[in-house]
Amino acid sequence: MKTVILACNTIRDELEKSALAADCRHPFIWIESGLHLVPDSLRKRVQEELDRISGVERVLLGFGFCGNAVVGLETRNFELIAPRVDDCITWLLGSKENRDLCGQEGGVYFLTRGWLEGEVNIWKEYQATVARFGQERTDRIYRHMLAHYRFLGLIDTGAYDLKGLLPQVRDIAAVLKLDTKVLPGSDLYLKRFLTGPWDTRDFLIVPPFTRIDLFAHIISC
Repeated sequence: MKTVILACNTIRDELEKSALAADCRHPFIWIESGLHLVPDSLRKRVQEELDRISGVERVLLGFGFCGNAVVGLETRNFELIAPRVDDCITWLLGSKENRDLCGQEGGVYFLTRGWLEGEVNIWKEYQATVARFGQERTDRIYRHMLAHYRFLGLIDTGAYDLKGLLPQVRDIAAVLKLDTKVLPGSDLYLKRFLTGPWDTRDFLIVPPFTRIDLFAHIISC
């Protein structure tokens, strides 16, 4: 079955590594990561790409639900498969259970190289806030924003040089008054996404000419 993968650039490192390991040779279409802050814009951008796709029978959608950005998406003459996850973190940790375990000692703000190199991330937002409001006010804002977090968690996905990135993450954590934690990633969920099997517990399977509704149900168009 001819397949294309439409995915977020934030997890490009991990998806390309998993595709290589799983001998998955489907072509990729990448969507810029900064759109996550505005789900309506992300939805519009993804739909534009879906509307352009032709000559395939299946699209693998490399996004989580991302603030309900997938709600309202419509397939054309192809099946669409998407992970049933709120965001990419569950993907990169391998399961919902692994994600829950990460927060047992306190709230975790998750990072990977993809997030740090994205168009928008917590560090770039912090620096922009300092430039606009000054250091003292920014620190008050971020103390409030991060009140429920204890750790800045760097996920070791195996797709980048962890040792090279860790000093930067520690510096950012120190400024944000958080502890640093390295978390073991897993590519098991990603490999299942790329090659199947796609069970309905972990994946949304959308038939051709169908729209996704608010509760990740599917409605014929």
